[in-house]
Amino acid sequence: LRKRGISIKRFRGDLIITVGGDGTLLWTAHQTNVPILPVKIEGHGFLCTSTFKELEAHLDKLLRREYEIGERMRLRCSKESKGILARILHKPYPLALNEIVFTRRRPSKILSIEFSIDEVPLEFVGDGLMVSTPAGSTAYNASAGGPIIDPDLDVVSILPLYPFYSVVKPKIIPAGKKIGVFIRSGDCALIIDGHGGDYLKEGSRFVIEKGRPMKIAFFTKENFYLKYRREFLE
Repeated sequence: LRKRGISIKRFRGDLIITVGGDGTLLWTAHQTNVPILPVKIEGHGFLCTSTFKELEAHLDKLLRREYEIGERMRLRCSKESKGILARILHKPYPLALNEIVFTRRRPSKILSIEFSIDEVPLEFVGDGLMVSTPAGSTAYNASAGGPIIDPDLDVVSILPLYPFYSVVKPKIIPAGKKIGVFIRSGDCALIIDGHGGDYLKEGSRFVIEKGRPMKIAFFTKENFYLKYRREFLE
């Protein structure tokens, strides 16, 4: 069969338009560095910057390139591999627009996790660990009891997931700091934005740091708090 179009990874145009919801945007952002105009047609679509009706109303502006380009923070998760061969064989993880989650692979077993900030280790036992961007703070992070972060802040959220009798509390730290993660024991899965990921062995170590931002297109910049109220509270 003859193929039509071009793969997202090979596309080098000015703009990619996604039509769907937040999941469609997240999947696309893992494939490309081209600016994305995310159009909402279903669900909350909180990350989307346009509805389908707004897209139709602004087609002339779109053709004239009369739209704005902003940036949204992404996080890079890197596995610390021992040996040259291990580093060569390990495929880099996609950049996270929403969150990086270390979670238990077996529902009946809990994890022992250590994370470090400024090389100071903090340990706890529980369901896992989540590191979120401001964009991701309204998603899984909020559902798990994490804070909503104003997108103008250059910070990330570190949220222990349902820790078992632990005094380690959620943290908000500057995005420029590196976060170390050590899987001390337990069967663990790494999930990035609900799409990319890996199954991890005990003893695995990772570094999470600020990555290259995603470029996102919009016609009109919305007030974050009005959008939050409309999407989640009304």
